[in-house]
Amino acid sequence: MINKDIDLVRAFYYALFSKFLTFTQNKNRFKGLKESLEILQQTPINEESKNAIENLLKNYNEKDIEEEFDSIFYDIANDPIPTTASFYDEERENGKQRVKMAEIVLSSKFRKKEDFTDTEDDIGFILPFMQNLILSKIEGDEKAVRLEEKTFKIINEFIDEFIENLYMHSSSNIYKNVAILLKSFIETERIYFNLQAPIKEKIKKVEINILADDEAKNRKKKKKNSQKTTCNLEEGGDVEDEV
Repeated sequence: MINKDIDLVRAFYYALFSKFLTFTQNKNRFKGLKESLEILQQTPINEESKNAIENLLKNYNEKDIEEEFDSIFYDIANDPIPTTASFYDEERENGKQRVKMAEIVLSSKFRKKEDFTDTEDDIGFILPFMQNLILSKIEGDEKAVRLEEKTFKIINEFIDEFIENLYMHSSSNIYKNVAILLKSFIETERIYFNLQAPIKEKIKKVEINILADDEAKNRKKKKKNSQKTTCNLEEGGDVEDEV
């Protein structure tokens, strides 16, 4: 498989995870998701991801996915999981990782849309941003090569804890399989970038619960205020295709 083909597959995976993990009110939010899973089912990364895809396709129901997403990420009464790199790095929002991500975004040709309320270091922004950087690289954008590596280094720092939280959440059923699939994919990305998983001390659960509640309240408020949000990236000031 040549580099371009590898990058197309990588972009495909980032697009898939964006559909699972990026909030939008767009009624076509999950359009193409089932078909994407069926394509990946033909050439799974490993046995674990093969089983995860089979489970996701079994009794596939977009309403169930949407409800489980809300329960995991927005239901204050249900211990929602944190979603930003800053939170996993400093146990607070708008920290150094957001500054780093904002600088990367400003160095790219993409911009966060004003009505997209999640921050630049939110998993719901980073995943489609990576997809667009890869596609831009394929089209000859040399700067995108350096920016995608910088972005993945930020992902690499927090993604294991995010995946663990996603898998372990009390409402996680469908999303357990998303967590398994994401874990398998991240391991291939570490090979691609020649990076190791970081060694970190476990964040105290009680602190996560308290601070996650605060984040959940903010996210719930942002969700209410983003009824018309359908896209989180734009290029050169013009609205780009939905991601």
